[in-house]
Amino acid sequence: MKKALTTLALAMAAAAASMSAQAGVLRTTINFEAPIDASPFLSYPGSNLLGSGDEFYQAGLAGRTMYFSPFSNSASAVAGDLVGFMGNGSDASTCWSITCPSNNPSTYLGLLDDAVMVMGSTDGFRFSVKNFKASFISNGDPIAAIPGYVRLQGIRNGASTIATFALTGLDANGALNFGTINTGTFGNIEFDYVYAYGFACPTPGVAGSCSAFSTDRAQFALDDITIEHVPEPASLALVSLAGLAAAGARRRRAA
Repeated sequence: MKKALTTLALAMAAAAASMSAQAGVLRTTINFEAPIDASPFLSYPGSNLLGSGDEFYQAGLAGRTMYFSPFSNSASAVAGDLVGFMGNGSDASTCWSITCPSNNPSTYLGLLDDAVMVMGSTDGFRFSVKNFKASFISNGDPIAAIPGYVRLQGIRNGASTIATFALTGLDANGALNFGTINTGTFGNIEFDYVYAYGFACPTPGVAGSCSAFSTDRAQFALDDITIEHVPEPASLALVSLAGLAAAGARRRRAA
């Protein structure tokens, strides 16, 4: 009997390892390239502008769909207030008179005037944010060495976790650039949905602290957001046990 139990335990371990290898980690990168499903939630049809409360969608994990909704946090905000745009790094006209990042030839999401963006899976599927690309967007004011920050605020079962990341200033050529940000321990938590918003820092020579929602200068661009889901060990174990039970039944029938 002991030998049989040992054999079963080894078989269960092997099956669990096999299931883990087969199921693996679900991962995808949101790059804001076509196709983007934006109907019928856009305030400015036919343009690249985004209004407060607009929503658009892209493919998510394992065939699911991710939603992205920018909005204004201002007490006087109304639906449709300009809060962002879909930028095209190969077409400077999509950035108007503001200073946008110069090292990304693809499509990206720009958030303006202290706007917030919330993202999640349309079916509530949990995910973590492992890394992303971000850049400061200037309104024309002088730019500090650290012009601002991006904060991620993840919500899971109503509980909030935050992480804040610095954005870089101008390079030697006077240009703003996307940088890749790894989220560290924040990326180990899977959330129901995640907010992203900015902090603007004082311009050079001006005293004060970096702040959110108070300057209309907390502006930033996002691209290549890598999201992930790791199947829970309990789920893998249940699937493994089900497979072992089925195998045992087949052996009994064969005997």
